[in-house]
Amino acid sequence: MATSLHRDHTPVATALPAASQRIAIVRAVFALIWAAAVVIAVGDKVPHTDSDVPTAVALLLASYPLIDVIASLLSSMFGDTRVLRINAAISALAVVGITTAAFGSDAATTLVAFGAWATISGAIQFGVAIHRRRAQGRQLPMIVSGALSTIAGVSFIAQSGSDKAHLATLAGYMALGALLFLLWARRRQTDTQAATPQSTDSKPAGPPSA
Repeated sequence: MATSLHRDHTPVATALPAASQRIAIVRAVFALIWAAAVVIAVGDKVPHTDSDVPTAVALLLASYPLIDVIASLLSSMFGDTRVLRINAAISALAVVGITTAAFGSDAATTLVAFGAWATISGAIQFGVAIHRRRAQGRQLPMIVSGALSTIAGVSFIAQSGSDKAHLATLAGYMALGALLFLLWARRRQTDTQAATPQSTDSKPAGPPSA
């Protein structure tokens, strides 16, 4: 009886981690696509910080936080609802801010807008990962990702004061974050498989061990 009840509740117990893993994987795939597109759009050009951002690059940078908006809203259904919805709102505002900067100002302002968003969203991700680690463990990739995002955001803001705007570095930020999300999803998948009890339907019941 006890074995049957445990087995019946296993899908419920593993549904939330499985959903979080799928969200992380899809998010990572889109981030890698965006990173590749930014590299292609930037090419070998290194514009001055006081020059306009190429249209294709501006569109990619302005739309990138939408990945965070969608992922945060979906993830909020499985825990940390308030914080993740706040993060989604911040990322939505970032879309507006980066769009305004990229299409209405120069590369320096765009770096500041993108850097500010990366800093804030990274700090939120770091805090959520620390909170989840206490209950779930296995959050090191997310902790590292959040910390690196915060540091990268500050570096983007600092870069805005230089002569050249190395926009391709933003693609590296996207790609590294994607790889850390994939690593987290893989670790969670391994933990879930290890925690799933094996079926005993075909095994005859034996005497309890001493």
